[in-house]
Amino acid sequence: MNGLHITKEVNESTTTLNLRGILDISTTGSIDPYLEELETVDLLVIDFSGLDFIDSTGIGSIMNAIYLSQEKEFTLRLQGVNDLTHQVFEMVGLYRILDALQGEVI
Repeated sequence: MNGLHITKEVNESTTTLNLRGILDISTTGSIDPYLEELETVDLLVIDFSGLDFIDSTGIGSIMNAIYLSQEKEFTLRLQGVNDLTHQVFEMVGLYRILDALQGEVI
């Protein structure tokens, strides 16, 4: 599969973004419109279970979502993170940042 496919599910005040494919420099802009349109959301879940690859620009997109969660005052939860992506998130300190800002990790 080339590219990134995103599906959005809304259930009351929870929005879930399901990512499938590759989140890299060529696809990272695909998430921005979904994040920009968030208005009345208490919880944003980003599901990585269909993600095959993420690079540093993809991690930057997740960082943007973390900071947006502070700006718009919603909780961000990361789910379906595979072992390799989990190791990358740990290595770059993404979980520590999320924990420091929200007081919780996945």
